[in-house]
Amino acid sequence: MEQGELKRQLGFFDGVMVIAGSTIGIGIFVATGFIAQSISSPGLILLVWLLGGGFALAGALCCAELGASLPHAGGDYIYLREAYGSLTGFLSGWSSFLVTFSGSIAFLAVAFTEHVAFFFPFLSHDRTLFSLGVLNFEFQFSQAQLFAIVLLLVFSAIHAVGVRKGSRIQNILTVFKIGVLLGIVLLAMVVGKGSPGHFSPLFEMKKVGELSALGLAFIPVLFTYAGWNAVIYMAGEVKEPGKTVPAALLWANLLIIVLYLAINAVYIYAIPVEQMQGTLRVAEVATTALFGYQTSAWITAVIGLSILGALSVYIMTGPRIYLAMARDGLFFQRLSRIHPRFHTPTNAIFLQALWSSLLILTGTFNALLTYVTFVIVLFSALTVGAVLVLRKKRPELNRPYKIWGFPGVPVLFILAHMGIAMATLWERPFESLMAVGIIGLGIPAYFFWQNQIKAKRKG
Repeated sequence: MEQGELKRQLGFFDGVMVIAGSTIGIGIFVATGFIAQSISSPGLILLVWLLGGGFALAGALCCAELGASLPHAGGDYIYLREAYGSLTGFLSGWSSFLVTFSGSIAFLAVAFTEHVAFFFPFLSHDRTLFSLGVLNFEFQFSQAQLFAIVLLLVFSAIHAVGVRKGSRIQNILTVFKIGVLLGIVLLAMVVGKGSPGHFSPLFEMKKVGELSALGLAFIPVLFTYAGWNAVIYMAGEVKEPGKTVPAALLWANLLIIVLYLAINAVYIYAIPVEQMQGTLRVAEVATTALFGYQTSAWITAVIGLSILGALSVYIMTGPRIYLAMARDGLFFQRLSRIHPRFHTPTNAIFLQALWSSLLILTGTFNALLTYVTFVIVLFSALTVGAVLVLRKKRPELNRPYKIWGFPGVPVLFILAHMGIAMATLWERPFESLMAVGIIGLGIPAYFFWQNQIKAKRKG
């Protein structure tokens, strides 16, 4: 069978758009309402967003060193394999396929459908195409599920027919949503009916124990910054990766931090923090207060397109992990095939689409994503720790870029994430232990594929 190869076609702008497109999703439009429940000081809210951005930037700079020195498809799977061995790398890739990427794709496809249903009610989840009873389980298939599955299949097909075609779509979606966020900030400054008094007093402890609640407030912030390393999965297709990967990681994350701080300042300028507490659609409430008319429709449209951009990135990046695993013999061998014409891992793309579709049909993705919060934080710490490990283990490795402030930056990142992991384990012990159990299922799978490798060598 004719076999193609990945081609280096992505430049600096593409890399920035991949990271920004992955990061800017639904979180920035809703997270501040949840954060305000934990901390009620305007200054502390902005501080949490700034520190969260600092953690994302620190992680990005660590991944910049890793991505420049190991510029291959697969991202953190490659780094964990090289630093800690093939089992750790496999468990990372296993969780990516089983839950993190596929579950996120399912969640984003369903979330986009819900926003489209605002304009087209026939896509509502309560409209069932058919139901099927099997034993004590009733299986229902709705028009919304059908739309979500068709959506992810269409985007999977787009990314299968060429990385350049996929990246152009991605660039357009990301430029649009960055433009909208900047537009909200500029309009708020020029014609917004807010009050600077909402920032006063800037720092004040209004609740006993509010300072200790900062740790809990970081959880939605970290998820809103999730995606800060997206370009590393595409490193095998980036031109001049030694320069381009670090530059894209740096500038994309700086751009996102500035945008997030500016948008949150707009929210506070629009409405008092007390009014934000527990508000799910904080962006809608704030823009309605600023501009004096109901903004539900256009905020819903903006969030929907932001979700679509994030969905596109997850569909594009995830298959590069499974490709790398398959090349190591630790996943289905057919996934190692690169299409000879399109130069994309088409088999991996469509297997991911199939699994994500199954998660949509069964409705299990929400529970799975809830469970893996703990593991995502741990794997992030391990990935950054790979910088420390590989400096000792592979001193001969060519490093076109070396992280600033070594070893302080990676150590601080690891300590902060371990603290968040412990806080998550304390606050949500059941979900955290379930996450460990889900990832633990990968251990027998790992030994199955290891035995397959040994059998091939003997044969």
